[in-house]
Amino acid sequence: MNLNDISRKNRLTDEINHYFVEYLKQVNYTGLFGVAPFSSVYINLMPIQQNRLKKLLKSNLNNYMELGSIISLAIAYRSETIKNINSNRDGLVKKERWNLYSDKYEHLNNMLKEIGHKIAVKFKGIAIPPTTETPAENINYVSDYYQHTISHRLVAEHAGIGWRGKSELLITKMHGPAVRLTSVILKGPLVYGKMIIDGCGECNACLEACPILKKKYKLKNYREQCRLYIISLGLKHDVCGKCLKACYFNGRWKQVN
Repeated sequence: MNLNDISRKNRLTDEINHYFVEYLKQVNYTGLFGVAPFSSVYINLMPIQQNRLKKLLKSNLNNYMELGSIISLAIAYRSETIKNINSNRDGLVKKERWNLYSDKYEHLNNMLKEIGHKIAVKFKGIAIPPTTETPAENINYVSDYYQHTISHRLVAEHAGIGWRGKSELLITKMHGPAVRLTSVILKGPLVYGKMIIDGCGECNACLEACPILKKKYKLKNYREQCRLYIISLGLKHDVCGKCLKACYFNGRWKQVN
């Protein structure tokens, strides 16, 4: 790659990042931006998600494998939102408080969908929505979700935004696990982030907060147990957040340099 190509790549990456930062200022939220090589994400996806990208990109797949990029966008929850998760008083869970977190989950998803679409239009990319928008009660098994999206956490890992925690959430240095994610595919090369080495160490805050996570290696499919538990909560949206809250307030991530 010659100097002109490098300069063009740097300039475009900065331009997209600036566009995202300006959006965050407008909506009064904070967030994170990173970029991963398309090929490194693709080869690590589940086969069913690779097939989704094959159908999406069709005959252009090889071009993306050679030069393509995937942008990872994160928008962070505010601290007061996280406090509402599993809020209880005198041993009684306050579902109305928990639903405040549920509402913000939907709000962040809507913002990510909006900015992802805007970036895709402006920079001629392809936006992958933050969620499948498929209600949990319409899913027979957790694996039914996989064909409808790609792993935004995997994209964020390869973009250097954070690492995969013991809860399987993405953990960031600035916001811990308190982020929602979306991704945008671009055809050309950008400046790529570097993957972060696991920062959890001996911390088990998330595992201690959730009996399902604590025994996940003993369960046939702990993700299915999580799905069923989320349905049982009966919140406005398909969320729980217990592990997120435990990590956010008690986790080791704030000590990672």
